[in-house]
Amino acid sequence: MSSAPPLDVDTSGRLDGRVALVTGAARGMGASHARLLAERGASVVLVDLDSEVEKTAADLAERGHPVRAVAADVTGAGAAEELVRVTVDTFGGLDILVHNAGLAHDWRRLEETTAEDLERYLAVNVTAPYALSRAAAPILRASVHGRIIFVSSQWGQVPDGHSYGYMVSKAGQLGLMKALADELIGDRVLVNAIAPGAVRTRMVPDDVYDLEVAAVPLGRLGEPDEVAAVVAFLASDAAGFITGQTIPVNGGALRVGI
Repeated sequence: MSSAPPLDVDTSGRLDGRVALVTGAARGMGASHARLLAERGASVVLVDLDSEVEKTAADLAERGHPVRAVAADVTGAGAAEELVRVTVDTFGGLDILVHNAGLAHDWRRLEETTAEDLERYLAVNVTAPYALSRAAAPILRASVHGRIIFVSSQWGQVPDGHSYGYMVSKAGQLGLMKALADELIGDRVLVNAIAPGAVRTRMVPDDVYDLEVAAVPLGRLGEPDEVAAVVAFLASDAAGFITGQTIPVNGGALRVGI
């Protein structure tokens, strides 16, 4: 039986000529993802509910990167279709979709968490990524570099015991990732997730900072750029044989169940 010749894999990590859409890109990890994708050569649409996304995009544009900012609520009616339309109209296509928008821990236990609380988290972390992936699917199927990347959390894999909305919705994200990976693999659209641990962003409140550091074997919080590096890797040809996977980025904070 003959075998196909091996692919000539580009391991440079360059993303020249590709178009990325990053949600939750105003600051923190999302801004880092957008910046590194742009530095690797991609044209980037930055989306965030916070109008500061305009400044983040302007900073990238000043460095010569092709970017566009969209101040939008990813949970809004028709938002998914509009974001895909804007991306295609601006840059001619879509190759890389990064689901980074999310809500911080609410630090509520079972009796303190209402159905409305849970629905709020599910809307941002599951329903919005589903709608955006659905709207983007026809464009990604036509791309030879189609990628969907979820920035989830280690708390979607193991319980933290005090944030039901966050845990349940992040676990749902990982289920959605696997479903999309299974459906889109026939069109060579690769779908993966990253599960960061504690990362130095505004989502880590000052009153739990020391507790978060103590839980990390490396003895420090992760940096947004360290997560962005994995996003850029998954977006590149170097990750062309990876799909349906969750990659932990947590400083060794492995727990039973991961």
